[in-house]
Amino acid sequence: MSTAVESFVFPSDFQQESLKLINSLLVLKSSAFFLVDPNMSHRGLVTHNLAQEDDNLYQNRYMHMDPLNPKMHESSGETVVHMDSIMTPQVISQLVYYQDFLKPRNYRYVADIFFRCEGKIIAVITMLREPLQGDFTEAELTLLRRLQPFLEYTLNTVYMPRRLAERAALEMCHQLTDRQLDVLELVVSGASNKAIAEQLNLGLATVKTHLQHIYHKTGVVSRAELLSQVISDLKLIT
Repeated sequence: MSTAVESFVFPSDFQQESLKLINSLLVLKSSAFFLVDPNMSHRGLVTHNLAQEDDNLYQNRYMHMDPLNPKMHESSGETVVHMDSIMTPQVISQLVYYQDFLKPRNYRYVADIFFRCEGKIIAVITMLREPLQGDFTEAELTLLRRLQPFLEYTLNTVYMPRRLAERAALEMCHQLTDRQLDVLELVVSGASNKAIAEQLNLGLATVKTHLQHIYHKTGVVSRAELLSQVISDLKLIT
């Protein structure tokens, strides 16, 4: 695959490597690294030992109940937020979010790393532990706070500008909508229609419709032709 397409899907590589690093430093049951839309919904999710259907359920039913919802912490300036630092174990145990979502999946302890650009949260790494793994220690939280600036700098200076430039170039060339660009990013990364539907929380038929519109706008009839067209388009900004 060409350098242009590799750079186009670089975000997931960066996210995967970030999760590998964190999992090498801390004992976790599950973790996830996702981008945050202006409306605070997930995009570009990369996970470690976390089922896609669990994230879909979280977004559809439980996100607004989450004490670590980025919307609630954007103005705080906090870079690492730990659920047990903002409420007592007794309060946590009574939360519907804990009883109906975390506990059935054997999660108990949660900490999130927030990444900002111009004061707005643009990405989150969430880390989950089961009861037997114990709570996050102050030393571990300090380590995460020290790691955060490096990851945030990389996100803001390498990934975000590149991604925005690539999306803008494709939008200009083909008048693609934001959702069509989302689908196109995942197509280029090699995701199947089913995987795209799960990641974007769309119906399979809707994904197929978006793909047909993308094919029409770009003047292609297959995924192979679409990849070739993307390579050609992105060479304009390399």
